[in-house]
Amino acid sequence: MLRFITTFLLLFPLISFAQTSTVRGTVKDNVSNEFIPGAYVSMGTYKAISDDNGNYEFKEVPYGKYVMTVGGFDFDTLKLDITVKTKETVVNPELGGSTEIEEIRVTANISLDRKTPIAITKISEQKITEELGSRDLPMLLNATPGVYATQTGGGDGDARITVRGFDQRNVGVLIDGVPVNDMENGAVYWSNWFGLDAITNQIQIQRGLGATKLSMPSVGGSLNIVTQGMHNKKGITFKQEYGTGNLLRSSLSYNSGRTKKGWGFNFSGSYKQGDGWVEGTNTQGGFYYGKVQKIIKKHLVSLSAFGAPQKHGQRSFYQPIQYWDTQTATNLGSPIDQTGIKDRGIRFNEHWGYITNKDGVKELKNERLNYYHKPQVTLKDFWQVNKKLSISNIAYMSIGRGGGTRLANSSGTLYTEDGHVDWDAIVKGNQVDALFGGPNVDLAYSPTELKSSQILISSVNNHFWVGYLGQFQYELNPRWSVSGGIDYRYYKGSHYQEITDLLGGDYYISTSNKNDPNPMKRKGDKITLNTFNNDRDAFVQWGGVFGSVEYSGSRWTAFLNLSGVVNAYKGVDYFQKKVLEVGDTTLRIGANDTIQYNGNTYTASSSGLKDYATDWKTIPGATVKGGVSYILNENSKLFVNLGYLSRTPQFSNVIDNNTNTFFQEIKNEIIQAVELGYSFSNKYFGVNVNGYFTNWKNKPFPYGVSIPDPEDPTASIYLNINGMDAIHYGGELDVAYNITKKLQAEAMVSLGNWTWNSSETFYVPQLDYSFTFDAKGVHVGDAAQTMLNFSLRYEPIKRLYVKLQYQWFDRYYAAFNPFYLQGNNARRESWKLPSYGLLSAFAGYSIKVKKVNIFFNAMVSNILNSKFMADATNSYYAPFGSDAQSASVVFGQGIRYNLSLGVNF
Repeated sequence: MLRFITTFLLLFPLISFAQTSTVRGTVKDNVSNEFIPGAYVSMGTYKAISDDNGNYEFKEVPYGKYVMTVGGFDFDTLKLDITVKTKETVVNPELGGSTEIEEIRVTANISLDRKTPIAITKISEQKITEELGSRDLPMLLNATPGVYATQTGGGDGDARITVRGFDQRNVGVLIDGVPVNDMENGAVYWSNWFGLDAITNQIQIQRGLGATKLSMPSVGGSLNIVTQGMHNKKGITFKQEYGTGNLLRSSLSYNSGRTKKGWGFNFSGSYKQGDGWVEGTNTQGGFYYGKVQKIIKKHLVSLSAFGAPQKHGQRSFYQPIQYWDTQTATNLGSPIDQTGIKDRGIRFNEHWGYITNKDGVKELKNERLNYYHKPQVTLKDFWQVNKKLSISNIAYMSIGRGGGTRLANSSGTLYTEDGHVDWDAIVKGNQVDALFGGPNVDLAYSPTELKSSQILISSVNNHFWVGYLGQFQYELNPRWSVSGGIDYRYYKGSHYQEITDLLGGDYYISTSNKNDPNPMKRKGDKITLNTFNNDRDAFVQWGGVFGSVEYSGSRWTAFLNLSGVVNAYKGVDYFQKKVLEVGDTTLRIGANDTIQYNGNTYTASSSGLKDYATDWKTIPGATVKGGVSYILNENSKLFVNLGYLSRTPQFSNVIDNNTNTFFQEIKNEIIQAVELGYSFSNKYFGVNVNGYFTNWKNKPFPYGVSIPDPEDPTASIYLNINGMDAIHYGGELDVAYNITKKLQAEAMVSLGNWTWNSSETFYVPQLDYSFTFDAKGVHVGDAAQTMLNFSLRYEPIKRLYVKLQYQWFDRYYAAFNPFYLQGNNARRESWKLPSYGLLSAFAGYSIKVKKVNIFFNAMVSNILNSKFMADATNSYYAPFGSDAQSASVVFGQGIRYNLSLGVNF
């Protein structure tokens, strides 16, 4: 007996040590008491991500003391001391938002998908790292319901995106809560935002009306990009990439996390160069980013700067199918024009060639070269007044400089036998007289200098943009909250064309500037090829107010958002004759004019002359939108939202750039929308189903519609035609399934039916001119209306993953001008592109050596090298056609790869 007791006492510590426990629990929000999906939970070597119901679990945890760390994007990090001493240990962490987290929620308009009654897709930092590769950021979004993105001509940064059939001019894009859509036409130029992938913490796509509180009525949806800050992990990351087209990219990032004194520093930089997949689309660019944050009592103050100076070759023109590939044209029933250009190849680009430099060496020279630098500086102050009230102030400034080059005389462009620009022949033509062989001089201007007939010009688009965004959020009680604010923006865009290369000559003749008596133009001088590109300034001011009321109960959540805006527009044309007010009479005086009026002589040197400018024109607009969601049970939710938008027109539909005058008919666009949705999620499976209906009335055609001038049949005038309506409706389904702990599947189906809904007779009383168009029931072009996506991700061992993704696109109708649907062309559908599918593969592995994490990622897009047409139009060479022969297309890119190796510590 004594021996047994002695043995038991000796073995008891070993028995106790061998005892294990199951540690589990539910992560919740300490304010709303709702569960938090996607939170990370770690305890020693045990790590987990909470499921869609906020649950986590660790099995076979030895008894002992641990530190549990819990956190997530929407919440601050929590650390708990845990003692494990029973067979089952339940720990239910409750998370709250830090000052910076609350600042992100308020200023970046980030919505919580478990609460907000809208269609939301979140793209994590991990997904960006695994799938983006060297593609433009919008290409990552093709797996999102309702989103269609292409590389257009194939130039670096030239991607475009549509959401539910609405192009990116109608999709609001925000970076850390600051709107970045162009103030004149709403466009987003992604080449200006190279490097965002290195600093992005999360991308949130709100489809449809969204819950964005700002007075920015985006029709298709909004894209919110949130950058990293002090709530992210401290560390340094270096990554080296190599990809298709000899792409080389080096990136370095540093994040201090939050220091003991409340500071946070985040710096990142990147450099890239490459030849491109499409020939002649060479690229070179840099990126820099810096953010400094400081917690001062209840304030979080941050100053950030971002810029991406770059230049890249472009492919600008869509062409007939036979131009690229006659076999494809034949397969589609398009007869081959033997006199036309054919079989250039889908990677061909006419906008480049070789030129002999001063040393006799041939070097590549782009005809179409985009160059730009758009630094943006943002100053924020987020004040957490108390637990219920927060106030945010944001001031930002953006200064854009750059443009794009082209040859001035397209009909006089000389090409080599293989179809590229023959730069040496152009130089020779500018230097040598074609008839007599001597120097190409014009005695009317100079007996010795060489006169260029073909030059390289640059269309410059500079801008200066400042804005202020102030908002507050107040929690009346745990269920009700109100918020509101003001949004002001001032924008000046300067547009002109200038000579960048005289191509062997000394001067060029241009009389486009009516205020310049000297027609001899040199390098750097301003000219214009047409009145649309006159030297001009566009001024836009935007003043908005907004307010929201939100309710969040145990089952019901709801929001109501009201906003109003006043848009102001003004244009100045420096090439048109100047203006002189003499009493109640307006005189127009150019450089060579002499005008006699009331016994006085007026010339270009008379005092009181002013540039030709419009007055300021103001137009008000408003938005009303709201939504309700209801939690059926712990796994299911229903929601509905609807809205009414009176949207002010963009600058391009207010002022005619050809004349610098206001369009005659200016009306607001009217958008009515409703959306229904259902979501289900548990530990293994999640599904979202959405249905939407959008009625867009008075949809304008950018820059107006060209019609023959009744007073001069050889000329055209532009009208802003109202009354074109469109209806966009459809359904979306996305599914995620954790088949096992190592294998996950995702799927998406998006079915849309987007059609024009107008048949009108338009009359212009000022011109006694009318025409009738009939587009009723004709499908809207420019994006695939059916999209499918399926992916499998397998992680055979820890830190190693392999993913396959298949995407399929169908019912893409070629872009066209619906106002052409007149007479015999009434209700004619445009050409429908063949459907296409793309298979892509992704893989990666990381290994930790002491405190250094080494990671490798690889991606191959279009792994089967499928040949497909990604974009098409019926508006270029045959606007009244509706078949493959009349369409102008651009082919998508074939197989591409990207390899990256990096370290972080």
